[in-house]
Amino acid sequence: MLERLREGSQGVVAKSILIVIILSFALAGVSGYLGTTSENAAVTVNGEAISQQSVEQAYQNERARLQQQYGEQFDLIASSPNFAQQVRSQATQTLVTERLIAQAVAEMGLRVGDEQVKDAIRNMPEFQVDGKFDNNLYLSLLRNNNLSPSQFSENFKTDLVRIQLLETLVGSEFVLPSEVEQASQLQGQKRVARILNIKSDDFLISEAVTPEEVQAFYADNSELYQDEEQVNLEYVLLDAASLTSEVTVSDADVQAYYEQHEGDYQRQERRKVAHIFIKGDSTEAKEKAEAILTEVKAGADFAELAKTKSEDTFSAKNDGELDWFERGVLDPAFDESAFALTSEQPISDVVKSEFGFHIIKLIEAQETETLPLSDVKPQIEVALKAEKTKELYDNLYQRLSEVAFESPDSLEEASAEVAVDIQTSGLFSVNDAPDVLNDSKVLNQVFDENFRSEGLNSEVIELSNSQAIVVHIKEHKEAATKPLADVSEQITLQLEEQKSAAAAKLFVESLMDKLNAGESIDSELADKGISFTSPLTLARYSRDYDTQVIQRLFQLAKPDTDKVTRDYVGTAQGDFALIELSKVIELDTSTANEQTKTQLTTMLERSTSEAIYQALVTNLLKNADIDYTAGN
Repeated sequence: MLERLREGSQGVVAKSILIVIILSFALAGVSGYLGTTSENAAVTVNGEAISQQSVEQAYQNERARLQQQYGEQFDLIASSPNFAQQVRSQATQTLVTERLIAQAVAEMGLRVGDEQVKDAIRNMPEFQVDGKFDNNLYLSLLRNNNLSPSQFSENFKTDLVRIQLLETLVGSEFVLPSEVEQASQLQGQKRVARILNIKSDDFLISEAVTPEEVQAFYADNSELYQDEEQVNLEYVLLDAASLTSEVTVSDADVQAYYEQHEGDYQRQERRKVAHIFIKGDSTEAKEKAEAILTEVKAGADFAELAKTKSEDTFSAKNDGELDWFERGVLDPAFDESAFALTSEQPISDVVKSEFGFHIIKLIEAQETETLPLSDVKPQIEVALKAEKTKELYDNLYQRLSEVAFESPDSLEEASAEVAVDIQTSGLFSVNDAPDVLNDSKVLNQVFDENFRSEGLNSEVIELSNSQAIVVHIKEHKEAATKPLADVSEQITLQLEEQKSAAAAKLFVESLMDKLNAGESIDSELADKGISFTSPLTLARYSRDYDTQVIQRLFQLAKPDTDKVTRDYVGTAQGDFALIELSKVIELDTSTANEQTKTQLTTMLERSTSEAIYQALVTNLLKNADIDYTAGN
């Protein structure tokens, strides 16, 4: 009952939660929007350069997205030799597409007014507290993303114009009822088939991979075997946690703090009461409560009445008693009556709350009192130590910033000024940075060509509210192709897998030729110790088989009576499956409900929108002048 009273009194409590957002344009980084010179360009799109830094930032963001999506399985996926190249290629293509759309927007002369931008920003939930725009939160989040309000506003305007273009193109699609009917039938269709699974590993290669083959593959695919760009840093890390031991708190400090903050160390007024509860708000419930109150006033035992007549079964077991509570915690009417009771008048009248009717009895009262210093000394010491540590940290932060700037060629003087040793990272790439340096602000700085060429200390980079760092590049190593000797074994394994797969494919094709010619394949299957499955009934979205098998199964033509349609397909694991479709089971679309049809309509509209968008991108790419080798 006490918990219900608490919930009833508090209602919906609005809480402001600080959300660190990744802004919509962070994929390309700010530099991707502000423009770059053709120097250090990874690709040019109709004469506009996209920098290496933008591609690297896009790659990092895409990699982080995949890591979040796949969780524990990410390490396995990332171990693929082609993973980094594929992700970087996809990130580059995304930047190219964005740049083409931006150019199309500019060519069409589409515009968004400043007031529209301002209204859109103010309505973003990321910048709101209690449903209202909070300027301090807005500025804080921009600072965390290294953006000024003018940069964010201009970039956001660009995004709004792009959205305007896309909504114009893909916001007018419609789907006919006949299309929904046909889609419903196809979605519910089932197919009966036998499947023959052929594993590539069962086919040993007849000839070993030669050094010449390894050399040729390496020459044609050297971009797959890259050592990433690396840096070796010197850095001074200022960490508030390491300063705690340098701070002392005396008894005099504690006494002074206690006197200054005495109001913070009070035990609030509180009450302990018992009650008899009658559920509901009817006249009958009220009359029942009033009858019980009459018994109490006539001298009946309150505890006994609570045990036998209260409908709050939990407190009834304890003579109607509730836990201690302070003002403002329980239902307002209950709260007001409870705190009005005194030792002279310990019993209330019938009190109506949103849950029903109560008769309340005061058990014990504690008035507001200041806690003695001895009770709060430990927490004061903690607060004082944190306060003094923060003060020391802020002071050292300022001194570190000044000296690192005044003596920019090394970290020696900065290190001496704040009495923090210079640390060295060792060579690392953007993908394997040590934990303390694995921060986007640090990585963007140290892998920036301009910063490297200057050879100076960085400004103080704030890692958190209690950590800051100054970095200096000690050594830089350009990205380079790995020597053949380092990857020869890996390439040999890949080529062996390719040859095994090729042998398996030839075997499958020979089976297909015999089956299509009406010949038996029993001896071939017996030699390999494999056989078709029994007939399986599979749905379009069945998870019982490899997705490639299911997809190909539902692409096969419907067979004639007593006939089969067959084909083979490579699986996601690099193996093969021979499929024999014998029957198609159609869905009775009259059984489809309206919810299913609505979902199908939405799906078809989305599919149409995606097709229109892809057509736009394809057309832009077809007519664009794109140079992927710029700056190389």
